[in-house]
Amino acid sequence: MRKSSIAAVLVAVSMSCITARVAASDVCATVDQAAAVKEFYAASPGTLPVIAARRLKLTEAVVTSALGADRAVSAPGSAFADVWAVMTGWEQANFLIMKGANVFEILSGVSPGAPSETSQYFNIKYEHPLRGHLRPDLFGSIYAVALPGADEVVLRGVLFFDSDGASVFGTFISGEALTPSGSDLARFNDVWELIEASPSVCAGS
Repeated sequence: MRKSSIAAVLVAVSMSCITARVAASDVCATVDQAAAVKEFYAASPGTLPVIAARRLKLTEAVVTSALGADRAVSAPGSAFADVWAVMTGWEQANFLIMKGANVFEILSGVSPGAPSETSQYFNIKYEHPLRGHLRPDLFGSIYAVALPGADEVVLRGVLFFDSDGASVFGTFISGEALTPSGSDLARFNDVWELIEASPSVCAGS
């Protein structure tokens, strides 16, 4: 994801500041919502879920839940430590973090981390540009996504959502102008298999 994808995200963000608010348990697409998501992706394959969410006025988690088992698999937020451990060692990933109308992209490897001994934070070690302190106890769901788009480009990433279905951040290893190494692709497949083996967040997904 480089200039064109950044511009697409910014356009989508500026289109509307209104996003649907849902109850904590309402993070799974209804039949009608799933149909709307299917129609959107039929016309715009490979689109970032955040863009689809803004245009459909749904939470990103609801959109991702409707992508289908061949494009997205889910695990509860409690699986964070296991998922992050498998992600650790990725040579290069693009971290997408959105705050209001602002979009941050950080190209970085994935450093190991550990729970704090004095708080509820998960502390990321200072080994790569991306560093910080996360609150995975507040995460509601985790999705691995593989979205085929134009020119045989597949958007592959792991998305983390809070209990209201809003994005916390996304981590992508492939997309526009970002091609994963063979080892990173293998590690992504490991993450996919781990999440796929976990209890699904939404029934039937």
